[in-house]
Amino acid sequence: MTLLTAVNLTKEKDQLTILKNIDLTILSNQRIGIKMTHTEAVMLFSLFEGKQEPSSGSITKKASVILSIRKEDQLYQTVTIRKYLTTFKKIASNNLAISTLAEYFSLIDLLDTSIKLLSLDQIQRVHLARVFLFNPQLLLIESPLTDLTDEGIELYLKALGTFSKIDTGLLFAASYTEELILLSQDIYHYTKIAGLKKTDLRINDEPLSVELENVIVPPSIFKIACKVADKTIFFDPMEVDFVESINSISHISVAGEQFPTTLTMTELETKLMAFGFFRSHRSYLVNLQRVTELISYSKNSFTLILKGMEGSKIPLSRSRLEDFKEIMNF
Repeated sequence: MTLLTAVNLTKEKDQLTILKNIDLTILSNQRIGIKMTHTEAVMLFSLFEGKQEPSSGSITKKASVILSIRKEDQLYQTVTIRKYLTTFKKIASNNLAISTLAEYFSLIDLLDTSIKLLSLDQIQRVHLARVFLFNPQLLLIESPLTDLTDEGIELYLKALGTFSKIDTGLLFAASYTEELILLSQDIYHYTKIAGLKKTDLRINDEPLSVELENVIVPPSIFKIACKVADKTIFFDPMEVDFVESINSISHISVAGEQFPTTLTMTELETKLMAFGFFRSHRSYLVNLQRVTELISYSKNSFTLILKGMEGSKIPLSRSRLEDFKEIMNF
């Protein structure tokens, strides 16, 4: 079932264009991720919820219940989880037992804990439990994994599976592609220049383009050229934390900033392997000297954490796990 369709959606505010060229269809039980800024996400959610009207374009909604969880959402601090959820259960006229709801969202041992004592990990799951009571057909969520612990991320991803029971479509907005890869099946990248474009990321494992035995050894001197405005910047490979492909364009990540390069991922993989880089995912090359942790959120979900970049989570494809183990000798 189609829940929502946006066609050539544009929104201006205070003589500034916030969103433009948004074409998107959301289906029941689909998980979509969009890489965009906080300001853009807030506006998109407001448009989809009907709190704002588009400047141009159209939104067709077949979903009767559209809810959102935003970064700024707060909980009542002075009550327990049990009392909080019971209050919303009455508002929603939902007959689901609180104990069952708490079990769905890994809150069973916390029901009588005051909300003001909860960790961010736990607060995010309380938000999910609250909206679940209203049986949303479409749920919009902004940056839910930001600042969560590894255990918190694992429990949050498990809790999201509960929404498949009621065929809820899920739309995530976040600033980091790595976060969206953990959350979504289909990932889009929004820019004011190009509008909303589906990325070339793939969640399922696919064969990689460069075979180990066919790697060409690059010369001892190699710099990655990136064009910025009217100048070209040359980066030493060891300055680079990772390379990300967005809409078939390679972006070099250096000290938290990204720079586009004309080199393809295949070309970069061939040249950078001699410098200790590894193709962890179809759309990621990672500098192994920067890797500090390997995290498994499930048997099919693996993530690499880089030194000094705990907020960035680099996906590791299941098909690449054994090669990674061999290279890292564990």
